[in-house]
Amino acid sequence: MTKIYMTKYALTKGPYAVEAELRNNTAYWKCESYSYIAFKNDYFFTAEEALADCERRRKAKLASLEKQRKKLETMTFEIKE
Repeated sequence: MTKIYMTKYALTKGPYAVEAELRNNTAYWKCESYSYIAFKNDYFFTAEEALADCERRRKAKLASLEKQRKKLETMTFEIKE
């Protein structure tokens, strides 16, 4: 078992650490009676890498929201008869 830092749900649950079995760049672990799986771009081996990925995800989400905000601001409504 290897300690990994999960960032897949960083913007909702926050990053967290788990002990997982690694096979072919995929992490497998159990928590209570549930089995979980994570692929390489969703976990890291150091807390520093995980926090950097969280920051990257946060910036990407903010950029997406800004793009959506601009689209909504330019939207106009018209009732067609």
